[in-house]
Amino acid sequence: MKRNRILIAGLLVAVLFATPLVAATPTVSEKKDVAIFALGYYGWAIPLETLGSIDIEIQKVFVDLGRFNILGYSERLSSGGLQQFIATLKKAKEANFVMPEKFQFGEAVLTEAEFNKLVGAFIIATPIVSEFNSRYNSDKSQWETDIKTNVTFIDVGAGGSVLGIAEVKTSGSDKNNQNQSISMAISGIPMQLQYEVRKVPAFQISTRVLAASGSEIKLQLGQNMGIKKGDEYSIIVGETVEGFKNESEKGLIQIKDVGSEVSTGRVVYSSIKLTKDVQLHEIPRLGIDAEGYFHLAGGTPLPGFKATMSRGFYGFRPYGAVQIPIAEVSSYFLGLFTVIPVNVIAGGEFNLYLGRLTLTPYGGVGASYARIVSPLNTNDKTDWLSHVGVQAYARAAFLFTRELSVFAEAGVDYWVSMDSAFFNNYGGLSFGGGVAYKL
Repeated sequence: MKRNRILIAGLLVAVLFATPLVAATPTVSEKKDVAIFALGYYGWAIPLETLGSIDIEIQKVFVDLGRFNILGYSERLSSGGLQQFIATLKKAKEANFVMPEKFQFGEAVLTEAEFNKLVGAFIIATPIVSEFNSRYNSDKSQWETDIKTNVTFIDVGAGGSVLGIAEVKTSGSDKNNQNQSISMAISGIPMQLQYEVRKVPAFQISTRVLAASGSEIKLQLGQNMGIKKGDEYSIIVGETVEGFKNESEKGLIQIKDVGSEVSTGRVVYSSIKLTKDVQLHEIPRLGIDAEGYFHLAGGTPLPGFKATMSRGFYGFRPYGAVQIPIAEVSSYFLGLFTVIPVNVIAGGEFNLYLGRLTLTPYGGVGASYARIVSPLNTNDKTDWLSHVGVQAYARAAFLFTRELSVFAEAGVDYWVSMDSAFFNNYGGLSFGGGVAYKL
């Protein structure tokens, strides 16, 4: 009898250990239906052509994102009308709700059929201009425009609950034309709004590994869901603890190529072995790598800032930089006038990725503009061309976290004076380093 009990216990243990752990079914995002109202406003004197231009930019953002089926509406909701609309959506779920012939939400009037069509949508987007200020700044002798746009996302299926609010603040200026300053402010909306929409958890893409080979994977979804080169995805492992779902991040994937329905990703790092059906989750980013650096070029200190485009790019990426040659900053007349040259550079880089390590040759050309700063002349600062120059570097960067990396670099930075009365040539062999952060 005792022998039989031992045998049965041994068989149970063997069965338990022989049973494989079944991974949770991965989630793969699908396109969501979204109904987009025309741009609303409340209490602001906004030209109709401005409203129309912002409408177009907002519609383009949702089209370019690629993860929505879009229904457009010409009605405009005010901020008060938005609150009425949400309240009506919640009442529509009640059994005793009486359907009126028409719905009025501030200035927007919807028929019963139009309202029912909206209720059938998964998500409703209501953009509203919450601030608009366009004026002439006499101190700077220019037109300036500030626009703040809020897009509220309403989950109809959840009875009108708010999924998220995307807030975008943009500015524009022009020396001669008010409309140009407005257009510049509007042109800043798409990039910021795309980022804000992608930050809303309900709209972030989840996908899965289709196949893995070495440091490369194939993942489900591509152009059909708006995935772009340079996008990043976290590797997710889930488990259930006492009935509660727990997810943890185990690695990082960077998209290197995008097909129609399948994309190729590079494994930046991973603490688990990647196999079919491993869960991946989008990391929303603005699409800019911001770098602060310090170079010593031929004895001249060159602190600077560099911004590199990352979303939409993989190996080759364009960049812009500004730097100040400290040795060329000069003061005159007992410090009443200070001349500060600022180098503005445009160029490109090519990245060789080796896990967390990246080797990058890059180069660019630039011009330096000298600015006179004086407490006696605060309203009319003078700029003039002081130098033209080139730079070429080789950089080694190491990624410490999924956002932060440090780098060291060496190369050449040389600038030729265009005004020998005030400035000298400077530069030469250059060494330096800095810190980069993914925005």
